[in-house]
Amino acid sequence: MKEKKLKHLMPKVAEQRVIDNPDAVFIDVRCEAENKFVGRPLDCILVPWLDEPDWEPNPDKFVAAVERFIGDRDNIHDLELILICRSGYRSNFAGKCLLEFGFTDVAHVASGFEGDLDENDQRGLLNGWRHDGMPWEQC
Repeated sequence: MKEKKLKHLMPKVAEQRVIDNPDAVFIDVRCEAENKFVGRPLDCILVPWLDEPDWEPNPDKFVAAVERFIGDRDNIHDLELILICRSGYRSNFAGKCLLEFGFTDVAHVASGFEGDLDENDQRGLLNGWRHDGMPWEQC
């Protein structure tokens, strides 16, 4: 059996995948506070990889939440899932987790929502969803 690999997408490619595939599920895996106070991509659902109060990943709970949000569609493990976090770190782990739990088409935004740190340890100036001009909102 061929090993399933997590796909690494840049923001413009990820956005185009969501546009081209109406069945694709776009998932923000950041915590609720980041989603609320920093902003979020349009048309994504929030399923935190880790969050308050313990700040520890719980793979079983995470996968169950993803499956709950997807709902009763056919062949849910074959749907295209695209994950995003702040920098690509958490979405990488969350994506690999989903593959281990039987999902087959999982990608993540490699530069995340805020992007990589620059030489002054600031995000948002080099790359990332917001930097690249992808649609987002802050509520």
